[in-house]
Amino acid sequence: MTMPAETRVWILASVGFYMLAMVLIGWWASRQVKDTKDYIIAGGSLGWPLTFGSIFATWFGAETCMGASATAHAKGLLGVITDPFGAGLCLILFGLFFARLFRNMGIETIVDYFEARYGRDVAAALSLLYIPAYVGWIGAQLLAFGIILHSMSGMPITPSVVVSTVVVLVYTYLGGMWADVLADFFNMIVLVLGLIIVFPFLLKDLGSLSAARAAVPAEFFDFYPRDGSALTWFNYLQAWMLVGVGSLPAQDLLQRTMSARTPGISQWSSIAAGFCYIAIGAIPVLMGIFGRVVLPGNAGESILIDLAARYLPGPLIAIMIGALLAAIMSSADSAILAPASIIGRNIVPYLVPGASERVMLNLCRVSVVVVGLLSLTLALHFQNIYRLCQEAWGILLNGVAAPMIFGVFWKRASPAGAFAGGIAGIAVWVAAKILLPGDYPHNLMGFAASCLALVAGSLLKPRPA
Repeated sequence: MTMPAETRVWILASVGFYMLAMVLIGWWASRQVKDTKDYIIAGGSLGWPLTFGSIFATWFGAETCMGASATAHAKGLLGVITDPFGAGLCLILFGLFFARLFRNMGIETIVDYFEARYGRDVAAALSLLYIPAYVGWIGAQLLAFGIILHSMSGMPITPSVVVSTVVVLVYTYLGGMWADVLADFFNMIVLVLGLIIVFPFLLKDLGSLSAARAAVPAEFFDFYPRDGSALTWFNYLQAWMLVGVGSLPAQDLLQRTMSARTPGISQWSSIAAGFCYIAIGAIPVLMGIFGRVVLPGNAGESILIDLAARYLPGPLIAIMIGALLAAIMSSADSAILAPASIIGRNIVPYLVPGASERVMLNLCRVSVVVVGLLSLTLALHFQNIYRLCQEAWGILLNGVAAPMIFGVFWKRASPAGAFAGGIAGIAVWVAAKILLPGDYPHNLMGFAASCLALVAGSLLKPRPA
């Protein structure tokens, strides 16, 4: 990204101020945290604006702004079915079928649900799948943050990613869910403002929306495959399901809906956030597609930054950069807190029965640091945000989606079936990726195996009477 030195300095100063503001939010929020309930679900006291804002901002991360825009630039709409469209579907489905039920149960983590439904041993086994899933997703957010700092300052990627990790860890460690929610609400405003500002500049340069569309190959706007082969359609179905179904048991989503003051707020915040997510998420996707006209070739995952530098003056570039940082930080803090909550709330009490509330709270905070450092290590070894996110989502789809969905809708789902479903789904998914390299629906195979194994296991070894 080329820009005058004065503009670069001004932007870096603004970003530094923004990052400091996030740390201060974490410090203030730390004063609200008295126990694990405050730390994990903000005491279950949030109203409509904060619940909606937190769900929307958490979901709208690096994979949407940077990964999806770059993928849409290269492949069009069919390349980004998973996110934002499948991700928006997930929020809507969760609100329609799960949010009110889980909120009425008074749970704090998805593992609490598994424990109530299948018992402590199965819940502990399923909880272990969340750690690698979230480490991958967090790594993608940290990598995106590093790309932005690198693009603005010329700082190498490695120290850029390290700086981003430190900032997110500090305010998440301090304030937990309270810090996440307050930061998310602020970040949502910055994010929407930034995207709305830069998109019209691109359209104006291209003449109009119709002129922009005419300048791009028509197949880039296909929303379903033209190829009628079974393999193509199975991959298309997988693209919708990877997040649309796979993230239904996501801990960060559950935490935000459980933080709502009432079941109604929980339900409708998720549904509204899903529709808004699809609408706002279409903006970076369209910017990626239309960006082919002004940024031909392989634009890379900094395409939104490059478009901002091309069209906007310094202050507005800072807003756009702030929007990207808002999306990334909102997802990163939520993703770090999710497995840390499971470790402190579920895994530690399983290993150390009778752990005090203070011990669990302290271990939640320590887990934030551990998870963050593991994610940092992974981020430094990957260079593709969208791919990193898809691998993380695959663990949830193949390992825990079936046990959650069948647990709610099929009374005969048993502990043995849930355990078999989790093991079979992951095993088939991994085996398919090894034995069938290339363009095969590995995740669909794993999820189908998970469902079949769950049903078979439940019928062979029913729930105790």
